Amino acid sequence: MSGPVRAPLRALLAGAVTAAAVGVALTGTAHAAGTPLPAQALASSPSPSPSPSASSIQVPAIQVQVSPSSGTVTAGSSTTATVSTAIINNGSNTSIALTVSGAPAGVTASVSPSSVSGSSSAALSVSTASTAAPGTYTLTVKGALTGTSATSSTTYTLTVTGTATTPACSTAPWIGTQVYTGGNTVSWKGHRWSAKWWTLGEEPGTTGQWGVWQDLGPC
Repeated sequence: MSGPVRAPLRALLAGAVTAAAVGVALTGTAHAAGTPLPAQALASSPSPSPSPSASSIQVPAIQVQVSPSSGTVTAGSSTTATVSTAIINNGSNTSIALTVSGAPAGVTASVSPSSVSGSSSAALSVSTASTAAPGTYTLTVKGALTGTSATSSTTYTLTVTGTATTPACSTAPWIGTQVYTGGNTVSWKGHRWSAKWWTLGEEPGTTGQWGVWQDLGPC
């Protein structure tokens, strides 16, 4: 075959070879519809994000503390303490209602203000009547996060000292310059007394068992 003819033929054959090579390369990377992907391709596919577990959901919680946690008062006096609040995982709830319970007879306890917002403080006020019985009592301060079931409680130990005061006698008190005759009654130092006979200036309780004044007992 002459030279001018062989040259175009060689170019045509070279083009056919190149097209075949490209076809082979494409066949190695492309897949027809419905053909499974290689295992390597599946392994490299991103995994779906896991759903949040129940344990990862934050539940609203609060904390209530009292400082100092105890106090001692004499019957008839009062004392105070500071109530501190804190919120954990509160979401949109911030209002905490505060209450106090456990006060015995003769003791009054309250928290002011009775509602605070978020991490805040309030005053615990405790007052005792003169008739409050001596002893140690436990008061419970509780906080409740409005709109949720979250609560927190703490205790305050109250010690009342002294002797409860006996109510005043309704009988007129003894007067040292007044004359008393048999049957007259007076009150003196928490007791009622009755004169056995005429007397002047003799203080009840100082004349002895056989003296002019007879002790009728506490009044």
